[in-house]
Parts: sequence; C-alpha cells; structure tokens
Amino acid sequence: MPERRSVLARHLALGGRDGVDGRRALVLGELHGWHLCQLSAFAGTDDALRAQLNAFGAHELPLDSRRVSVSGDARFYRLGPARYLWAASSDALMQQVARELDPSTGALTRLSGARVRLLIEGPAATQLLQGGIALDLHPSVFGVGHFAQTALHHVPVLLERTAELHYALQVPTTWAVSVWEWLSDAALPFGYDIAR
Repeated sequence: MPERRSVLARHLALGGRDGVDGRRALVLGELHGWHLCQLSAFAGTDDALRAQLNAFGAHELPLDSRRVSVSGDARFYRLGPARYLWAASSDALMQQVARELDPSTGALTRLSGARVRLLIEGPAATQLLQGGIALDLHPSVFGVGHFAQTALHHVPVLLERTAELHYALQVPTTWAVSVWEWLSDAALPFGYDIAR
C-alpha cells in the first residue's frame, strides 16, 4: 500500500522559527505511522460489541469518556454512548474486525485518511494551546491520559495529553492546513522546531 502524502508537507518543510528571546520552546509536527477507525454499536448492542472485540483479542473498550485507554500500541477513546475511536500503529486487527464483525451489532468505519495527528510539545505547549482552546489544561484537571473533543480555530479537534509537556491533536484532514497555520503563528513568540 502506498504511503499517504501529508497535506502539511510544504508547511513542515519551511522549518522552525526562533522566538522573541532567540530560543525555541516548542516542537510542532505531524505524527505518522498510525491507523484510525470509529467503532459504533447499534442501539442495545454495546455489550455484544464489547464481547466480539474481546473475542478478536482487542482491548476492552473504555467506559470513561475523558481518559484514553491504552493497550500496547492501541489507543481507545469513548466519544459517546456506543461510539469509540481506535488508533493503532498496525491496522491488521482493525481489518479483521472490519471483515468479521457481526453486522447486526455495529460498524467499523476507517478514518485514517480523514484525520491528521499533530504533536505539540515543550515547556510552552500548554500556554500555546490555552490561547486557542476553551478548556482548563492545568495538569490537575487535564492530566496525562486525558482527552477531550473541543475546537481550535473554529475546527473540531480531539486533544489528548500524552505526557506532561506533550499533546497530540487529531484534526480533520480538510482543516489541517488551517489549524497548522494557527499553531505555527501562535508559536512565533515562543519559537519552535519541527519534529522529524
């Protein structure tokens, strides 16, 4: 399968910029090598979907809609009742589930081409995001492992805190350039490098 070409390739190639004090307090970039799908259970079949996924060897679906559930390289996000996102570096199990999931139980929709995952890290990461996201990102409220569906620059995004000074941002592909331009402009006072 050919590798997807990034919609941000031209922007990433421009490189980073020094901040007002000559330093670079951020690293911005695109996360590669992952697959994404949405799992949805039909009305009254949530338990059946969970049982089928367990039979396939997938991780237990989370009940918490604020914390990501991690198993190996797989990440599961509960978006709402009977609706989940599943991200992983390999899509072999996703392909099996897509082929073998009982169609009366639910559906798997592939979203890898529909989303871009961005990273924002460094000592100024929280301050940068706080300038455009209407969430309290203090670590006591939005700690490592927390995620939220929110908006940045009027674009719906999924924000996850993956480490104390590291965030991953899932953005619809059609809006990735707009969000990237906002991030790189807002990062100018802090300075930033581009992750390679």
